[in-house]
Amino acid sequence: MRWSRQILFGDVDAMFASAAVLADPSLAGKPVAVGGSSPRGIIAAASYAARAFGVRSAMPTGEAKRLCPDLILVPPDRPLYQRLHEQMQAVINRLLPVTEWTSIDEFYAETTDMQSLYPDPSRLGQCVKDAIFEATGLRCTVALASGKTVAKVAADAHKPDGLAVIEPGTEAAFLATRPVRDLPGIGPKSAAMLNGLGIHCVGDLLDPRHEPFLRQQWGTRLLAWQEVAQGIDRDPVVADRASKSLGHETTFEQDTSDLAFLEQTIKNFLGTLAHDLRVQGLAAGSFTVKLKDATFQITTRQQQFGHPLNYDPAMWPAVQSALQSLAKPQTRYRLVGLSLSGLLPATDSLFTQRQTQAVAALDGLIERYGSRMVRLGGIPEE
Repeated sequence: MRWSRQILFGDVDAMFASAAVLADPSLAGKPVAVGGSSPRGIIAAASYAARAFGVRSAMPTGEAKRLCPDLILVPPDRPLYQRLHEQMQAVINRLLPVTEWTSIDEFYAETTDMQSLYPDPSRLGQCVKDAIFEATGLRCTVALASGKTVAKVAADAHKPDGLAVIEPGTEAAFLATRPVRDLPGIGPKSAAMLNGLGIHCVGDLLDPRHEPFLRQQWGTRLLAWQEVAQGIDRDPVVADRASKSLGHETTFEQDTSDLAFLEQTIKNFLGTLAHDLRVQGLAAGSFTVKLKDATFQITTRQQQFGHPLNYDPAMWPAVQSALQSLAKPQTRYRLVGLSLSGLLPATDSLFTQRQTQAVAALDGLIERYGSRMVRLGGIPEE
């Protein structure tokens, strides 16, 4: 049976921790976490052996060591992650015609037109898994479905090193028994609120008994969430092959209309992304701000910098102005994102020699303590 729409989702299993094992094979099978050694540090990623002890990303290092006294901590290695990502990109771009990378280790692909070549979707999924492993040594979980949401939920349910195919017409049945927390966009607080109402599984969102409570909580958003619960997902795969890009986005626990909060979130993204550019010796010629409101309506604003940049204080005024012009007063937003594109090799003329030394020192501190912990005083913020 030919699918009217087919989306493939790939998610590299514990990429940062797996990369550490590639760099040091003696770590294979051991509880490994990527993060700072200070008790006040934060775990960025954990191997599956570490996860068995309850260690998770975003957990304080002190708590992780308490849960797993034998935890092996390794520092982040961004150049290695970027090299592996580029190897994966080369493989995926060769195999799949339209690909959207949502992070360094996750991607969607529009594979509807590949069904003549791969009538069996599981064969296509296995081909992608094998190609990524052969090129990088990394294991990847792959899922195919008629939409992005179901594909991602299916991949999450089959990790690690899994392969899932959700046939058309079975989406709602597949989602019905999944915990409501599995849906992208429903965080721990929202899940706890829903559980308190007796809504534990995705299928409960469609139970007429719960509709009055859900309408009170979500208002006009209820219809959109009910469509998600049925596996109805029209979100397209958006490819950007014209130029390389870096980006980050997040879905909030609660919708917000607080512009200052949106600005701070975007500013934090910019600091991290600009640091990544400098580590890779790149500068960005343009950027895109993305907002998704409470009704799931997506709006974007793309803009060019005056010249390629890779230092966030110099980039922030243009990004802030774009966000302010895009955000509508009294509109509540559930997702915000920022991407930097038009990436080119950075030139020596971006900074004076003194500034170059200061920024290099800054990047060393960011690698050690994180982008939110340190800021330069000698180069103006604005």
